[in-house]
Amino acid sequence: MAILKALEYIQYSEAGEKSALVYRDSRITLQLLQNQKEHTHLIEQIRTKVIELEQDEWKEEFSWIKAHVRHSGNELADPLAKEAASSRTIDECYNRIPKNAVLCELNEQSVSQWQNEWERSSKVAITKPFFPKIADKLKLRINATPKFTAIVTGHGNIKIYLYNYKIIESPMCSLKEGDQSVDHILFDCKLLEHDRVRQQAAVTRSVKWPVSKDTLSIKFYKFFKEFTNNIILDKV
Repeated sequence: MAILKALEYIQYSEAGEKSALVYRDSRITLQLLQNQKEHTHLIEQIRTKVIELEQDEWKEEFSWIKAHVRHSGNELADPLAKEAASSRTIDECYNRIPKNAVLCELNEQSVSQWQNEWERSSKVAITKPFFPKIADKLKLRINATPKFTAIVTGHGNIKIYLYNYKIIESPMCSLKEGDQSVDHILFDCKLLEHDRVRQQAAVTRSVKWPVSKDTLSIKFYKFFKEFTNNIILDKV
């Protein structure tokens, strides 16, 4: 908007020489103006104004300057902008909302609603500790192998799950040292000690063991995925 207003000002000024150098401390704005794929409302308005000026034999140039280095024009712009923003007598010159801002807000609302439903659900008790925050889960690119899915859901070929559905007679692990649950597999099973030590070695470089399930599945996803994929459920 600052660039557009500057161009409008010089367009209707009575300058003798029709040339102008517009300084800007935002590289992004200048890059957007040069990007022919960018067609946002303000960018298009600036381009239209530039064409009008050139048709009126104006020569204008845009240049980047570093902010807060005592450039007189740049130093003057900040207090003027603050004064205008806090004024109750100056009318708004722009009240359109960028499309990407609308999409971002809708996305945040969707994730928030998803989070509320996730927290209220009573059907994902095993999975919730691995992914308590939907926003964190969405940032991951998960390769959902059968073994990984079995561990984070508690379903599949896990003995306590099969026992609850009366598919097998006992939920005991192969070494008879407790029920073969997700927690037993992750933290206690002696048959997985070698793989668990490798995982611990990677994790304990930055945090203390034991760690929460969401720390494993999110912060240390790569090592957690490797650990789960090495599990042979029939043998543990």
